[in-house]
Parts: sequence; structure tokens; C-alpha cells
Amino acid sequence: MPEEPDQVSRKALRRDAQRLHTELVKLRRKVEAASKHAGVERPEELSDVPDDGSATATDLERALNPAKQALVDLALAINSLSRRGAAPAAKKRHRRRVSSSPETYRIRMKESVRNRTVTLTNRGRELVVNPRIVVNGRRDWFSTATILAEILRPGMSDREKAIAIWEFLRDNRCHDEPAHDGIELHDPVRFLNAYGYGYCNDAAVNLAVLAEQVGIPSRVWGLSGHVVPEVHFDGAWHMLDPDGEIYYLDDDGETISSVSTLEQRPDIIRKYGGTFGCSIDRVVEIYTTTEDNRVMPWYKEISEARHTMAYVLRPGESLMRSWDNWGLYFSSLYLDEPERYGNGRFTFEPIFEDDLFRKGAESVGGLRSKHAGGRWMLAPSGARGKGSLIYRFASPYPILDGAVSVNARISGTGSLEVHLSETGDNWQAVWSADSAGPVKGNVPIGGYFRNGYGRPVYSYLLDVRLSGGAQLSRLRITSDVQVAPASLPALEPGENEVRYVDDSSGDRDVGITFGYD
Repeated sequence: MPEEPDQVSRKALRRDAQRLHTELVKLRRKVEAASKHAGVERPEELSDVPDDGSATATDLERALNPAKQALVDLALAINSLSRRGAAPAAKKRHRRRVSSSPETYRIRMKESVRNRTVTLTNRGRELVVNPRIVVNGRRDWFSTATILAEILRPGMSDREKAIAIWEFLRDNRCHDEPAHDGIELHDPVRFLNAYGYGYCNDAAVNLAVLAEQVGIPSRVWGLSGHVVPEVHFDGAWHMLDPDGEIYYLDDDGETISSVSTLEQRPDIIRKYGGTFGCSIDRVVEIYTTTEDNRVMPWYKEISEARHTMAYVLRPGESLMRSWDNWGLYFSSLYLDEPERYGNGRFTFEPIFEDDLFRKGAESVGGLRSKHAGGRWMLAPSGARGKGSLIYRFASPYPILDGAVSVNARISGTGSLEVHLSETGDNWQAVWSADSAGPVKGNVPIGGYFRNGYGRPVYSYLLDVRLSGGAQLSRLRITSDVQVAPASLPALEPGENEVRYVDDSSGDRDVGITFGYD
């Protein structure tokens, strides 16, 4: 039977998607060659689209995802041409080791500070659970509850709470092309800690989520080219626009105007002038062209307040976060580099001595640590001569890049393999070595992390497999993430109170390093 005119075969869709993907990869390689920077090859994903039958919307999405990924890779490569290099190194550092939680100390800065990095390192022998630093009582944004604890004060009225939430979002986010159009940016903890930017709808939804967490009814309006939230207190609805950084007052000079009032009273809007880059006439038009003004109840379906900044540092693991960036950002919508964003890096070097490498491992099988030649190493144990070491890397920040470095020695018929999986269901071989002699490998794994479509990766599993005469003397895994600079614990001129806290139950030995100019 002939196909309908508006249908396309899956085979044709697959062919065209493959061609688009191939051309984008070619362009990226040309740009990388011009910038003398080699990117990461990504595993082929087009096999998800069957060859038989007519294509569906799901087929189209699956076929285009690799092309979207390649398009973002190309944008990142183009951005690298204009970059001055890696994020600048800090000129000065303040180091401290803490052994209790909570623990408070002070840092006095005699002059103005440009914060560069803040690093937490587990130097002890136990797991460190949910470590965090709060400087001068601000930016404890571990959860929605801790965010609200910073915003609100005892005895506040609902009006005061609503305005305080509006002020907080106004001051701690900026207007820029969002990384995602769904739930990814509509959790206050993710929005503020990982991104810190978005459009009016993102700011509006986050205000509504925070307000409802403290019992203030909220809703979101779609206007003629703008989105604003309303909150309900004192028996009426009131509009507080965090993206436009404005709210309006009725004739009494006290009551915060509602959308319905502003629809009918352009004179109130004209008292305040233009906002969010628009002229006053455009702002009036946005509110008073009421035929497409509507409450959008669906925002509750694409918002939540569940994310936390939870993570664990194993012995030998650290997290460095930077106010600067090295060009890594997630976006499933736009290609332009955000105006303000930072990067960070988890670094883990398992300690083979005294079997410390087992702490925090997902599983360990058929391996033993041994001391030979003045160093500790891992080797297969047991009659089968095969061993596996699996770690889960879980981050509260989107994971965008990474690498695995190994130092080993192989004798006889031994081998060393590295496999990666996002969920543990499907493993992909990343790298292997089976030639006798010393082995050094630096394996990029950024190609296995999503960008350009869907939601970013927040966790993955890594499986290091040894067999025969393979002996692993050093293993180093890095995971690069995106962070929002405004969320980081910043030092200021004068006396700074630094408070360290974690949720560990045992002993801890944690190094804290501030890098600054």
C-alpha cells in the first residue's frame, strides 16, 4: 500500500538524520582543528530508529537527538575559538582542615576579593556525606527548606514573605536563554545552584513553587509575550514579577496590583516606566491585550521542589567549584553561551592502601590490594583471575564532561578494561589495554553524557575490570559539572564567618581551600 503524502518511511528518516549528523560532526572537527583542540567522539545512537514502517514523532525525536548533540558540540567548539584559554588560576589560597560538624572559623580579608574557586577534599578514611560551606550565613541552598530559611524571618506576614521571595529571586538569577523548557529549571534548588538563569516563565514558576512551599497559594499567568506569577494573600491576588524586577501598587499606594487590575489600568503601569528591556508602551500592551492573557495551571505539572545538593566524598575525592568556567554548559534549547555560569570538577583517586578503595564503591569483586615495588596496587584475586571495581558518580550538578586516567602494568595474557553505564542496565566499553608492559591511559568520557536534548546526566557508573596479570597502580576519575556562580560561598572584604557542616556519622578530615585574587 502506498504511503500517505504526509508520511515518511523510517528508512528515509534514518538516512536523512544520519547525513545531518555526519555533516555536523565534520564541521565540528574542522573547528576543533582550527582551535587545536580535539573533542570527544560520541557513541553512535542512530540504531534506535527501526528501518521498517512509517516514521512517528518518537522516531523523529530519536533520530534527531544525535544531531542535536552534535550541534551543541559544534557550538562549544566554536565558542572555544574566542576563549582566552582555561579558567584563570587563583593567585592566593586560604586552606583549612576541619574534623567536626558543624565547625566555624573566620577568615579576614583586608581588601576586595575576586573569588575564583572553593574546594572540599576528603583527606580522611571515612565517607563524608553532604558536605557544605556557608559563608556569612548566606547561600545555604542545600534544599528548598534551607533556601526559604535564608529568605524568611519569624513573624513575617504572607505579604512580607511573598515580597521577600520576590526580592531573593530578583537578586539571585539573571535573564538569559534557558537550558531546558521543562521541569529541569523549575525546581528552585536546581535552578539556583546549577543554572541561575532563564526566561520569565522560569522565574515565575520558581517564585510560585517557593511561595506554595510556605502555604501561600500561587498561580502563573501567560500574557502577550511575557509570563508572571501571582500570589494570594490578604484575600486577593497580587502580581510580583521577578524577571521584570517589578511590581505595581494600586491607588492607595499599599496594595500590590493584580494582573486583572493591570489589564484595566494602564495608568498604573505608566507610573513606573518600562521594564525587562521593553518600552512603557510595550509593557502596557503586554498587560492590556487581554485576549491571550490566561492562567496556566499546567505549570504545576512541570515544577517540583525535590532536588537537593546531596553528594558523598569518598576517601581521596574532592569537589572544586569555580566562579569562572572552561566552556561547558548544558542546553537542550539554545546554542549561545550563557552570559554568566561556572564550572566545577569532582576528582576521585581511590586509595588502594588498607582497602580504602572499597569505601563508597558500588561493588568490588575478585580484587585485592597488594604492596609491591614501593607502591600499593590492585590485582585480580582468586582462581578465575578476573576482578571488577564499580563506582557510582552522583552529582547534584549536571555532569557534562569527564575523564579516566590509569597507570597499570600488564603481564602475560592480562587485560584492563573500562566500561560505563548511566543506569547499570547497559554497559558500553570505553577503553581497553591488553599489551604486556606498562600502561598509561587518559580516557575522555564526556561523549557519553547528554547535551543538546533531553535532560542532563546527574549520575553514572564506571566499571574497571582487571584480568590475568593486570595490576592497577593509579586510577583517577574526573567529572566536570555546571554550577551557578551566585550560589557559591563567597568571601568578602572584612571578617568572614565560614561554617562547615555535613551529615556524616563518623570521623571526618576535610580540607577546605578558597582560591581568590
